[in-house]
Amino acid sequence: MIENPKILESVSVLFIYKQQIFAVQRQPYLLAFPGYHAFPGGKVDNDESSTPFKTKILSDHDPRRMRAICREVLEELDYDIEKGILNDEVFSVNELAETVAPEFAPFRFRTWFYRIDLKNRVHFKADSGEFVSSFWSTPEKIIDNYREGKSLMVPPTRWILKKLVEDPQAKKLGNLSEEFDEDKMVPSLEMLDGITLLPVRSVTLPPASRTNAIFLGDEDANKLLIDPSPNSEEEYRRLLTTIKDFVPDSIFLTHHHPDHHQFSNKLARELRVPIILSKDTLRRLTEKYGQQYFVNIELQTVSENHQVSSWHGFAVRVYEIPGHDSGHLGLAPDSMAWFLVGDLIQGIGTVVIPSPEGDMATYLNTLKKVISLSPEVIIPSHGIPMRTTHRLEETLKHRLQRESQILELHRSGKSRQEILSELYSDTDNRLHPAAMQNIESHLAKLRKENVL
Repeated sequence: MIENPKILESVSVLFIYKQQIFAVQRQPYLLAFPGYHAFPGGKVDNDESSTPFKTKILSDHDPRRMRAICREVLEELDYDIEKGILNDEVFSVNELAETVAPEFAPFRFRTWFYRIDLKNRVHFKADSGEFVSSFWSTPEKIIDNYREGKSLMVPPTRWILKKLVEDPQAKKLGNLSEEFDEDKMVPSLEMLDGITLLPVRSVTLPPASRTNAIFLGDEDANKLLIDPSPNSEEEYRRLLTTIKDFVPDSIFLTHHHPDHHQFSNKLARELRVPIILSKDTLRRLTEKYGQQYFVNIELQTVSENHQVSSWHGFAVRVYEIPGHDSGHLGLAPDSMAWFLVGDLIQGIGTVVIPSPEGDMATYLNTLKKVISLSPEVIIPSHGIPMRTTHRLEETLKHRLQRESQILELHRSGKSRQEILSELYSDTDNRLHPAAMQNIESHLAKLRKENVL
């Protein structure tokens, strides 16, 4: 997660006809909330006019937000709200709710949700560039779809739907922003039913500053806490406070890098739970920190196809996904409703293929392996869940393109430093060492393949 991103203003529109709401599913290639179910809307532009509307109903509300709503709905749904009001198609417009994303969120929006009640059910023409699908449905059915693990949804959308289930006529829900004391607790987020993200401050690479500790497991299954890795005693205590209501049965480590295991041994001893990991991760951590690192901790080593939990009644199994790290493990249910990929990709930043534990050829093959499994949702260690394998496919394409660029520059006589300067001129200087590692990993792969 990026610390303290700028707060942007946005609007979201709930078109309601009788007991049904118009909802959309966002395209998986969008940067913000890829593949999520949501309501139409978008940003309030800085140059949005503050001149009041003359049109009745719209004139009762903040003009900048109303202009943003009218513009976004026209662009996204090909519907002119102002014309609809003049044609007597609209009962009312109400400011239903307001939310502000907390400081730890990857995208911070102050969002106003508006309820627009229609006299007739409009057949909107949803923009296929923005949305995979659009539909009219009841709040109950949309929530049921989420509870069945079939939908990605940000918390405010879910809260509003639940409120409308309780009171379908609700016109004013007020501020629904979640109160959160960051001095005492770690954030807790659920975008997919039964998967809780606990983004802890960790020793990860910028632009990220947090690693998702992830809690999952059916009520009657082995409940996992994955990659708890607070960067300090203070953050460790915050994590302990946060998980007091859902204490895990086991700790699961995806791989041996510090931003995925720091304090996990201390946590395992305090909670008296085992640590599940690969043999390679166990070896690397023991070599680095000594046998005392795991003293008084039960260790369970696992490999491909081991069942470690269940989710919505489906067995959750281990997948070996090396490349970034030779002992890297992922998790997925048999339904392939999701795949927890650890550092196979980054929701924030770029994956590094470090030496000696990383291998570029293996990494590319692992990307192909997970893509071939076609999981419906990808859950990274840094950033938010995202629908489809789109980001995996884009990463694979990018790495192959980068490899071609490196090969061409190397053959032209450029040094590694010159290659870095040419290919990463727009990259934060703090990330140049990581970029150099990727260059060296590509060159090592090409040498093994006798291309160099």
